[in-house]
Amino acid sequence: MDPYSLLGITPGAEEGELKRAFRRLAMRWHPDRNPAPDALEHFKALRAAYETLLADLTDGGAEPSGDDEDIDPGEEAAADAAAPAGPRGADRRQTLVLSIEEACLGAEKIVVIADETVCAHCHGSGETALSHSRLCATCHGSGRLRGAHGLVSCAVCNGRGYVNKDACPDCAGSGRQRSERRLAVRVPPGMLPGDELRLEGEGEAHDGADGRPGDLRLVVELAPHPLFRRDGRDLLVTRPVSLFRLLAGGELVVPVPGGVRRIALPGDLRIRQLRVDGAGLPGRGGRPAGALVVELDAVLPDTVDAGLRTRLGRLDDALRLTLDAHLPALAEWEANWLPED
Repeated sequence: MDPYSLLGITPGAEEGELKRAFRRLAMRWHPDRNPAPDALEHFKALRAAYETLLADLTDGGAEPSGDDEDIDPGEEAAADAAAPAGPRGADRRQTLVLSIEEACLGAEKIVVIADETVCAHCHGSGETALSHSRLCATCHGSGRLRGAHGLVSCAVCNGRGYVNKDACPDCAGSGRQRSERRLAVRVPPGMLPGDELRLEGEGEAHDGADGRPGDLRLVVELAPHPLFRRDGRDLLVTRPVSLFRLLAGGELVVPVPGGVRRIALPGDLRIRQLRVDGAGLPGRGGRPAGALVVELDAVLPDTVDAGLRTRLGRLDDALRLTLDAHLPALAEWEANWLPED
């Protein structure tokens, strides 16, 4: 989409109109205000379109119009907060792995952030002073090394044959030290794979004195689950059910993330899937919640003891009294192929 269409203005618009359009849309799409998963990318596109058109106006010799009298103060404040405010460090991205339960119910997660800081021991030089000079281990105290065109000065000791500094033991000569920070992050219910959580100011530091750090973006990933499967926002679970319970119907207890749910089971062998709308992953950004889809797996007894065999025989005898009503296919087959007594 071209910048004019993205901002909803026509070519030739003046600077005041351009600013008003950007401010209104920035307030609507800023990720701090809009929870939609695509809000951040749309806001970036709006900002890029605004900066492109503003640069075109400036390059063309246009002067600031100052025509902002129609801008609502609330919109202006929101747009100022959304607009870039000085140089920033790079954003970091980390994967945040959630279980199905955490995605459904929300959770508080501890995120470990690996940082690199200036070594406190050598102050970033990577070297530490020795209490006594010692022979250079590279040139063995000669100060010279044999090169392709004869002897050359040893670069390690600068030709002196001895050294009075060594690599810093704390940072192994790198001048940097690794450290870890732990942040408690509140994860809202309904996060799906690919969704992001943004932690402002927890990214890479900026080298400049007036710069501010970037953001940490946590990209959600769902761990495989031994029971639940996911289809969009729907949760699927396979529930073994006795064939006799499928025949009789009644109440069925089904596991859900964080507990159980009781649902009605109709007495109908043809029904092999039950759907409970709204019982899946919660909705976000105006999207509805998913469904809990229960796939029924009919289970027959592995063994039948004498007592159960007797009860099953009585049940079959009772069914035969009303065979036409309950088992019409069997009744028709027997009528066609079995001689009458």
